[in-house]
Amino acid sequence: MARKNNDLPIKDVIRQMLVNSGLDKKYDQLEIVNVYHQIVGSVISKRTREVKLRDKTLILKMESGVVKEELSHSKTRLKQLLNDHFGSVVIEEIEIW
Repeated sequence: MARKNNDLPIKDVIRQMLVNSGLDKKYDQLEIVNVYHQIVGSVISKRTREVKLRDKTLILKMESGVVKEELSHSKTRLKQLLNDHFGSVVIEEIEIW
C-alpha cells in the first residue's frame, strides 16, 4: 500500500492548529515577549518594564530614558528582526514609553 507524502514541518502543523482554534494571536503575544528579550540582549531587557502587543503595535515601557532614546533609534531594525522571526508581519509599529 502506497503512502501519501504530505509531510509538513511540525512548526507549520502547530501554527495551523493555533489558527484553527483562534489562539494564534495570543501565542504571538506571548512569543513576542520571549523573542524581544532575546533580540535586545540583557542590558536593554533588564531596563524594559513592560512588553505588550496590541493589534500590530508593540508597546515597550522602559525604566531608563537613555535606553529609551537608544532603542528609539533602532525601532526599524527591531521591527524587522521580530517580523523575520515570525515569518510574517506581526508588528507594524513600535511605541516606546
